[in-house]
Amino acid sequence: MNDKPSIEKAMKNAKASVELEGFDLTEEHEQLVRKSLLGEITHEQFVEMALELVHQRKDRK
Repeated sequence: MNDKPSIEKAMKNAKASVELEGFDLTEEHEQLVRKSLLGEITHEQFVEMALELVHQRKDRK
């Protein structure tokens, strides 16, 4: 999925679904997913960076 308008539409739909479930997406989350969808990072990098965000969030609590 490298079509930017399609990616933005998918991002809006996914964000709405996540928020309906009661979760929040930060700008960092959105940027990370966008980089993955645009092929700017590998899946392995995505997973590593996502886990890093989780650990940072746990440390803030």
